[in-house]
Amino acid sequence: MFSLQATTPSQDLLSPVTTDAAYAFWSGTAITTYLLLTEDKVSDRASRKTSQNKPLGDASKLGDLYGQLYPNLIYLAGMGLHGYLENDPRSYGKAAHMFKATLYAGLTANLLKYVVREPRPDNIKEKNSFPSGHTTTAFAFATVVALQHEWYWGVLAVGGAALTGYSRMNDGRHFLHDVSAGMTIGVSYALGTYFTQYERQGRRFAVAPIVDGERNGLRFIASY
Repeated sequence: MFSLQATTPSQDLLSPVTTDAAYAFWSGTAITTYLLLTEDKVSDRASRKTSQNKPLGDASKLGDLYGQLYPNLIYLAGMGLHGYLENDPRSYGKAAHMFKATLYAGLTANLLKYVVREPRPDNIKEKNSFPSGHTTTAFAFATVVALQHEWYWGVLAVGGAALTGYSRMNDGRHFLHDVSAGMTIGVSYALGTYFTQYERQGRRFAVAPIVDGERNGLRFIASY
């Protein structure tokens, strides 16, 4: 594993569209755009039905907490402390990844909130519904965990993020397109800041001939 501390702010800020994270970013953007274009028939209807039925019940409180930066900050502090105590650059790299993914995703979401100024479904006087900030930070956290740790931790983290997104609709605080946009931003920045360092560090490729008496050909070698 590698450290993410040597990238520049401009690299990290643009990483959702300048790295392989672009696949996730544009896919999520397309889905969100579709939900906006069909807002009356799809997004608003789904959001209204969910908030009326409240299928999560008290479980929505867990989703709300999960999206309030607590997991992100605990992870950041834990990895930073482990890196300091064990002199482990891998833990510092994981802490830096979480910091950058959360920072840039959060800044982007909050900027959009006050540019778009969409009224919230439960209070039209609050014009900061798009995108969902809780969903943004929850998916930034979950994607970092999925990239940096074993698959089962990733599954749990993504499940928690999904609960957060659904809880925002359950509580009547966001529309479906708000949640879709938040998920896109969180995932894209977690992937983007990961790939920025990966690509900066460089992929080295070589083609070597194979001549051993039995086989002749070329061998493709990749190192990272």
